[in-house]
This record gives sequence, C-alpha cells and structure tokens, in this order.
Amino acid sequence: MERIYPTAPTEEQSRDQEQGRPLRQAPPSYDQATAKVPIAAPIATPAQTTGPSHTVIIVPPSSVAYGPGPVDVQCPFCHNFIRTRVRFRPNSRTHLIALLLCLFQLYCCVCLPYCIGSCMNTNHYCGMCDHYLGTYVRN
Repeated sequence: MERIYPTAPTEEQSRDQEQGRPLRQAPPSYDQATAKVPIAAPIATPAQTTGPSHTVIIVPPSSVAYGPGPVDVQCPFCHNFIRTRVRFRPNSRTHLIALLLCLFQLYCCVCLPYCIGSCMNTNHYCGMCDHYLGTYVRN
C-alpha cells in the first residue's frame, strides 16, 4: 500500500506558518505507538512517623466457674462488676426425661422437666449490657 502525503500545504497550515504557530506533526506510526517503553519501578521510601504510639492490651476473658444461680463477676464486654442474670434453657437431658414420661403414658407430667430449673442448663448474661457470658451445664 502506497502512502499518499499532500505536497502542497493546506490553507490551515499556511495560516499557522504566517502567524508563527508551529506546524502540526503527523501521528506516530503503529510500530512507534506500540513499542514497549521501559518503565522505572517507583522507589518506596519509608515514611517516618513522629506521632505518639498507642499500646493495645488484650485481656482474655477469665474462666469463671458459673453455677446454677447468679454469680458476681467482672463483665469482659462492659468491664463492670455485676451479678449475672440467669436464664434456663432445656438440654438433651430435659427432652429425654419428657420422652420417658410420654413412654410411660404420663402425658400430664410431660411439661414438668421444662418447668424445673434443675433439669435444664443455666445461661449467664451480664446484668448491664446483656452479653452472653457462659453456661452452667448440669450433669
């Protein structure tokens, strides 16, 4: 394919030359435009901090022996010294006792294991922030 270039300057080019403006250049060829130019990797300089440093102390929750009733502890969430709030939750033992009562045809007594606290686990919650603290599992 033969390249055709104008031999005479166009009106716009001659006007630009008269006014002292530089001539427009032709765009680069495809080979020049796609040639890989080596890019220098940026050098990272370490930033110096002069601000105050903060020390973070993580205190693991203490292993408190929770009992069947409320206990006095320090809440690991709100850090208040509180008496725990307890809530009874049925466990597999509670369901097994109810099943045995059904098998012995004591249908009127089936709800008793769900009403007696000694047949259920005791969940302890913070009295201030209501976070779960632990469970007392009855054996």
